Amino acid sequence: MSIAAVRLYHLVAPLPEVIGNALVSFDRRETLFVEIVDRDGRSGWGEAWHTPAADHATIASRLAPRLLGQDPQQIGRLWQEMREVAGGAMGAVAAVDMALHDLAARLRGIPVSTLLGGALRHRVAAYASGPFFKPGGHPYREFEREVEGYLRAGFKAIKLRSGFAPADDAAIVNTIRQMMGPDGTLMLDFNQSYAPRAALAAVSTMREAGLLWVEEPTVPGDLQGYRMLSGHMTPALAGGETFTDARAFRPFLEAGCMDVLQPDIAVCGGLTGVGRVAALAELYDRPVVPHVWGGIVNFQAALHLTATLPAQRSGAAAGGYPFLEFDAGPNPLLDLCGRPIVNGDGTVTVPDAPGFGIDLNADILSPFVVARQDVTAR
Repeated sequence: MSIAAVRLYHLVAPLPEVIGNALVSFDRRETLFVEIVDRDGRSGWGEAWHTPAADHATIASRLAPRLLGQDPQQIGRLWQEMREVAGGAMGAVAAVDMALHDLAARLRGIPVSTLLGGALRHRVAAYASGPFFKPGGHPYREFEREVEGYLRAGFKAIKLRSGFAPADDAAIVNTIRQMMGPDGTLMLDFNQSYAPRAALAAVSTMREAGLLWVEEPTVPGDLQGYRMLSGHMTPALAGGETFTDARAFRPFLEAGCMDVLQPDIAVCGGLTGVGRVAALAELYDRPVVPHVWGGIVNFQAALHLTATLPAQRSGAAAGGYPFLEFDAGPNPLLDLCGRPIVNGDGTVTVPDAPGFGIDLNADILSPFVVARQDVTAR
């Protein structure tokens, strides 16, 4: 039982229109999928969406040669070895770590949630992450129509992108609250678009909206900004999606100024790396809500992990933590195996099939592949 090949797929999916948030716009979805294959032809899949080209190079040159011939079930040891040689490229480590978890679970015939210790729930509450800003007019112009679609799809929780202008932000937030009614869970993401005092001014006009959390109300590493906001802002403060190591969360936890930790599995060292964040968060009695971006592999990894996280009260009418982030925008890379289904109660069912519970192959990926490389033993 050993690794025979590491296959890399750089994927790009053009979008029908430009979308974005308060800081950036994009016309495509892009990611790196990693397939680890054992000598019997069984595969496990991982993903790195943040810097796919750079992570491709790191995996091909530094990580894959060390993996060949290794037992894919030695996940912890391999993670430590990869971290030592990755040169800080934790996205590359994350993708391989995900693939190792998927393959190890498949080899045992169990879901990844079982490999992680066991699911505490078989359905995970999901929130619609959207809508997106659109250029060429007022960025909020289609929010009401798109939110209506989310509600029809079964979502009971929504995280709005915000940060255009305080008055406009407050107007759309209050409108969406009326559409959802008092029982819906509403969050807000400023995407680092405001300085702390501007974020505070904007949120102060949204008191009636009953926001559960405000995400990235300042730039990610702004400890002083988070500390100031935590003393004046009623909604919980969320952040950490750009952090590549559990240690980056520690100063915010020690200062008591980050209420919801949002590591991205594809950024923060994979399931092993985010497992360390979860352990740290439990020491401080803080919930972990993984940030989810990219394609179907990162989504499934977050679904399995979230199924294992402890429940905590949230103050939201729809229930407590944890939540699963569900990218509600156009994303062909999320739809590769069919878009995940939202149940009528706003949850997503955790697969009980082996591994992540999805069936990927090169043929499914081929319409989006812009670069591919196979690393095998010579």
